[in-house]
Formats: sequence, C-alpha cells, structure tokens
Amino acid sequence: MKQLKGLIVLMLLGIIMQACQSIGKPANFDYGHVENGKYYNKYFHMVIDLPKDWNVQSREQMKEIASRGTNAIAGDDKIKKVELKAAQINVANLLAVFKYKLGTVADFNPSLSMVAENVRSHPNIKTGSDYLSQARKVLESSTLKYDSLPENFIKQEINGTEFYRMDVQLTRMGLEIKQSYYVTIINGFSFNMTITYVNDDQKEILLKSIRSAKFEN
Repeated sequence: MKQLKGLIVLMLLGIIMQACQSIGKPANFDYGHVENGKYYNKYFHMVIDLPKDWNVQSREQMKEIASRGTNAIAGDDKIKKVELKAAQINVANLLAVFKYKLGTVADFNPSLSMVAENVRSHPNIKTGSDYLSQARKVLESSTLKYDSLPENFIKQEINGTEFYRMDVQLTRMGLEIKQSYYVTIINGFSFNMTITYVNDDQKEILLKSIRSAKFEN
C-alpha cells in the first residue's frame, strides 16, 4: 500500500478562513532550520529533537503537500478552495518530517509537522483551545469524514509552555489513522505541532519528540 501523503496536511493549512484582513508575517520571521537532528526556530525561541533518521521535507515539498491538503479538505467546493489558498499569506509551513522518503511503498508513513499562523486579527483567539475550536469547525465541514472529532481539548504543559491538544481519528484505505494536534499562542501566532501515526510504536517515537520541545519564555 502506498503511503498516504495527504494525511499530514490538515495542519499545513490556514484554518482561520474568515480573517478580516491578511497581515502576513513580520520581517524578522524565521522558518527555522534543522541541524544535528534538531529543529531550531529563532522567532519562536524554540528547539525540538527530531525522530532519528527520519526524512525532513524541503520548503518546495511542503508546498506540494499543502496543495494536496487544500484539495482534500475543500473537495469540489471552489469557494472553500479559494478561501484556503487566500489564508496561506498568514500561514508558515515550518517543518514536515516523515519516517520514510515520499514515494516509498509502505503500509503507512508516520509524520511530525509544524505550522504557524498569524492570529493577530483574531482577538478572541488567546489560547490553543480557542484556536482548536476554530480548527474543529473546519475539519468537521471538510470532505474527510472523522471517526472521532472531540469537542473538548486537553490542556498539557510541555517543558513549561502551555499547549492544548486535540486527538482525532479517521479511517482511510482500511487503516485507522490517528492524529494529535498540539497548539499554543506565541508572539501573535498559533504554533501548531501535529503527529500522525497508526500504531503505538510510531506514537512513542513521535511523542518523544513532542516532549523534547522547549520554548524560551
């Protein structure tokens, strides 16, 4: 079975589509870089350990994945496609890491992704929970049908930084695919970390990375 590339894109898209204005990214914004198995980002003052020997995607590859995500979420809804593409000016695809190289034939290709979205024009979004409430509405209306899409989110501290987590599940091509979205608000941006997996071994590897994330306050 070919790996399902489109399944990590759900957080590689801007999910706050009803923005009053497009305000983009500041001049000092940093997309970050990978060095010696770690991802560093100066704008968010953070560092995280990546799964050993996994494959980091280039900016060009992430753009392709995000494009696939637009189609997966919007389906044949042309208006929603336009809204999603317009939202990209406020979105930064920071990182996407897969266990296998894209194109590898495997039962599933687990992943870790990070996305930041400018939420300064949304004063009601003050916490990761506020952001996930909006995310849930978009996912609920998408063409992807979820087996589990909770209304309540889990508050979780990661090395002193407050995140909110939403755990979802969907079935595709006979696989029960699980995703956990971790969201916090930093410097006027939502900072989103998403893990995607199908079994406990993959989950533990990904959680090890999540637990290593450190932000300087």
